[in-house]
Amino acid sequence: MDPKRTSRLATDIILDMSLLDLIIEKTGVRTASDSIAGDSEAHMLIASLLVLVARSDGGISPDENMRIVNLLSKRFGLTSGEALDLVARAVSELPSHDQLDEVVDSVNEVLSRTQKEDLMFMVLCVIAADEQKDAGEMKLLNKLVDTFRLPDATMQRMYGANFDGLFY
Repeated sequence: MDPKRTSRLATDIILDMSLLDLIIEKTGVRTASDSIAGDSEAHMLIASLLVLVARSDGGISPDENMRIVNLLSKRFGLTSGEALDLVARAVSELPSHDQLDEVVDSVNEVLSRTQKEDLMFMVLCVIAADEQKDAGEMKLLNKLVDTFRLPDATMQRMYGANFDGLFY
């Protein structure tokens, strides 16, 4: 790999993590401080949903892939390699959107409301990764908000405080 490209990727990761840390600080989203922090099945379930979100616009871009890896690393205290392996496993086990309803229903049953709020924050970060709003992503986002029954005030706080300008 080109050393300049490697250096740029490392800088991008550091900048992304700094932005992520700032957003987490501002929103009060917890990092690995609850019952799913050590649950590998919950990790896989969340990774699967994030992969489905990234795929909803037709494929997983490098930016979306990197964002998912960073989010999983930060949220669950995984190394980048462990998070990348988790994403790769989710990609291979979810060949299509056919499993979307199953994954969403499982997430809805397994996670608490607070955990769902944390997950929605992660979903918004993945959607914002490529700096484009896509109809497929917005449709999936609406489905998740409806299914998880998150309060409008919670979602408005996430949209307004953190994502103005990140989608454009």
